[in-house]
Amino acid sequence: MNGAELAALIAAAFWVPVACAGTFALLRIGRLAGQASRLASRSSSLLAHGDAVLQRAQSAVDGAWAAVDRAGRQLDRTEPVAASMDQLSAGMTELAGQVSALAALGRALAAGPVGRAGALAYGLRHAVALRGARRGAPGRALPGPGRGAPGRALPGGVAGRGEAAR
Repeated sequence: MNGAELAALIAAAFWVPVACAGTFALLRIGRLAGQASRLASRSSSLLAHGDAVLQRAQSAVDGAWAAVDRAGRQLDRTEPVAASMDQLSAGMTELAGQVSALAALGRALAAGPVGRAGALAYGLRHAVALRGARRGAPGRALPGPGRGAPGRALPGGVAGRGEAAR
């Protein structure tokens, strides 16, 4: 064997592993390309689904903005109501002060000489009315049980218990 043949043999011996490694790399690249094409087909369906999800999200955001706008309009409507409630509260506070002043005046009158004179007049009128009823004044009820049936007039023009209430 001469030098050229030996060089060709050595080159062929080194070329076989390089060719096998290249073949192995090409097979791996082929598998990778197949997976990439499957992923690309899936990604197109994912993109379609993603678009649907994005549209739903956008409609939800639009609905939220509409709700915020409605809430803002409602707040604009409630501001005058709140102001009138403040005015009403101030008016009620003023009225409460006037009523307490009037109640204090009433207590002062009732506890003073006018109240005492009124109580004395009521007591005297009540005592006279009770005394007239015991004497058998006409049209007055007789006190005590058994002095006449309710609703019937007693002899002498005295009414029973039921007649006095009518």
